Amino acid sequence: MKKYWLIISLIAVMAIPFSAGAQDKEAVVHEAWFVHMESAGGWVAMDKGFYGKVKVNEVQGGPGISPIQKVVAAVRAGNIAFGNDYPENIIRAREREGINLVAVSVDFQTSAMRIISWKPIKSAKDIKGDFGIWIGYDAKAKCAVGKDWEKQFTIQNQGGDIKPWLAGTWPLASAMTYNELITAQRETKKMKKTFYTTDYKDLGIDWMDNVLFTTEEIIKKHPEVVQAVVTGRYKGFQFSFQNPKETFEILKKFNEGLDFAHEMDAVGPMKALMITAVTKKNGLGYINPKKWNNVAKDMANAGLLEQMPDVKKVYSEKFSSGVVPK
Repeated sequence: MKKYWLIISLIAVMAIPFSAGAQDKEAVVHEAWFVHMESAGGWVAMDKGFYGKVKVNEVQGGPGISPIQKVVAAVRAGNIAFGNDYPENIIRAREREGINLVAVSVDFQTSAMRIISWKPIKSAKDIKGDFGIWIGYDAKAKCAVGKDWEKQFTIQNQGGDIKPWLAGTWPLASAMTYNELITAQRETKKMKKTFYTTDYKDLGIDWMDNVLFTTEEIIKKHPEVVQAVVTGRYKGFQFSFQNPKETFEILKKFNEGLDFAHEMDAVGPMKALMITAVTKKNGLGYINPKKWNNVAKDMANAGLLEQMPDVKKVYSEKFSSGVVPK
């Protein structure tokens, strides 16, 4: 009889890992900013059940505490947490603060950030004067100019709008192709004024934006959850591209103040950032090692890092979304 119960107990214990998997697991994703089309993948995934058996809570970001701080605090409290931030911020957190962050996917294969100016920028030498940039997102501009960048321009905290630039207070400001650039185009048209747009790639800074990250601990302990979050996120983005109006209605559940025309105008620029020859082959969210090396090398050359980091530790290529854009 004892032998019988021993066998039954062993069978029960052996079955636990196979039945558990990602089921009944909970995770939180801290987005970089308020709910808008650029983060639609996560919100749509939560609304449509694309995360599968993992219960995911999407959290809006905004000024103040960074997604990195939120993720670290959540993981230390024993939770499974993810965040969305820029690659340069993840590298800096690892190198300067020793935080073991790891990127598991990339939303935008090229940077959405542009320089908007009242005079054409033909080279980095033309980046002069007051420059509106969001605090913590100034690495591209500094790398474009290089060491002693402060001799050329002064960073002004841009905040949530480009009004100082529109008013002529700043000669330079920052604009995302899916957000502030749309505003700049509309407002300057009303003003009957001409402005100029500069892509950082034209200044030799070829990076990516909006990186989904977690910690080494979460990847080691909960790889099935990481995979579910990555796959669900890009199923959400795929849906948003195919159903932008329905996506808008989903986003409005979380942010009632959204402007329909603005969010619809954001779809095209987002597609250009996410649907590329590389993602058509490898799936949305693709991790491009070359781009990560670009970020680290440019930061080291500009003196933003003390030394060239071991870039391969900053990202993981294990979690392909499997979502091939149609």
